[in-house]
Amino acid sequence: MAHLPRLTLPAAAFRSRLPRWHRPRMRFSRPSGVLIAAALIATLGTGATAVTTALGDGDHLPAAGQAVTAAAAGTPGPLQASAAARRKPLALVKPKHLISATLLVTDRNPLSTRSVRRLRRLSGVRHTQLVMAGHARVDRFRSLVLGVDPTTFRPWTPKLTADSNPLWGSVQHGDLTASFDMGNEVKLPLGQSVPVAAARGVMPMRVGAFASVGMASVDAVLSSARAGQLGLLPRTGLLISAPKADPLQLRRSAQKVLGKSGRVELLREVIITRDAGEFLTRVQIATFLNAAKSRIGAPYVWGATGPGSFDCSGLVQWAFARAGIRMPRVSEEQWLTGPHIPYADARPGDLLFWHYDPTDPTNIDHVAVYWGNGMMVVAPHTGLRVQYVPVPLSNFAGVVRVDPALASELA
Repeated sequence: MAHLPRLTLPAAAFRSRLPRWHRPRMRFSRPSGVLIAAALIATLGTGATAVTTALGDGDHLPAAGQAVTAAAAGTPGPLQASAAARRKPLALVKPKHLISATLLVTDRNPLSTRSVRRLRRLSGVRHTQLVMAGHARVDRFRSLVLGVDPTTFRPWTPKLTADSNPLWGSVQHGDLTASFDMGNEVKLPLGQSVPVAAARGVMPMRVGAFASVGMASVDAVLSSARAGQLGLLPRTGLLISAPKADPLQLRRSAQKVLGKSGRVELLREVIITRDAGEFLTRVQIATFLNAAKSRIGAPYVWGATGPGSFDCSGLVQWAFARAGIRMPRVSEEQWLTGPHIPYADARPGDLLFWHYDPTDPTNIDHVAVYWGNGMMVVAPHTGLRVQYVPVPLSNFAGVVRVDPALASELA
């Protein structure tokens, strides 16, 4: 896996490093001073560093009416958090140790005490964390949402997210933290309220931050109290950490405990030991490539899986399905479906991946289909259509040669 340094560029330089089809668009309305600062923070990609500088020691949120200016923010850092006015100060403690998540277990119904006990007793499991998991529509977009206790959940997130007291204070006060991918693609208004709809109806909820939680399918995080108001059920999710276990075997064991009702998402890379002959056949590659190319001109829609519109990973999943291959839904999971190879060795049918999330430089944010000769088929981003274009290598994460057996197992 390719790792990138933290982004500490000014806004213009940061945007210039993205391919033209993936540069964020700046949109300004007529907000208050605090929200102007929030818009600047969102555009610059500031994070724990910037917000902590603006808020003093980082343990207190600004008083009502206190604007966070670009000068106060200082050097752009990796976490996008809006200034949270109208709040009482909170004293929050940063976690001393982070927990590496291996699996995310989710179910439509609350996990039984017996199932939780069996999952905790699986070989190699060292830590677990119960959460609330369910789907909601955030500003009209279907999203997987976790309801969490900020104090116990934050050690499970990437360091930059875990270290941000303003972010977790925002969550504790009732705000929603969206993933960087979702916030960027659907243009959620940082620092403003959006409608959030779930089982108990619709309520306005303030978007307090954009940040990675290091879990591929999770689109948003909020407090357990807020999740309960929306109608999410307790004990519908379980995080599992088993750093020394075989992740695939652990996933199989967890799925047996759940049966057919639940889903087990792999959150860690696996080592591929299959021979090259066990990967895609020429017929499968040709079918997959032709399917992808047939969608050129279809519009990009975040969360869409075809056949009329797609997001980046939706196009990959749909095209592979035409070749009879089951593929995981999101790009972070698709990154796990085969061995990582150098770009110089890429062949038609391989998958290309990029890092764009400034809150977690190792996170996978984008995927495309390699066509050969430096060209690719890609669903770029909101406002564009599926394209056949040259491969941009800025922010490039790597190449995956898909193992169909592994892809099917992870789907």
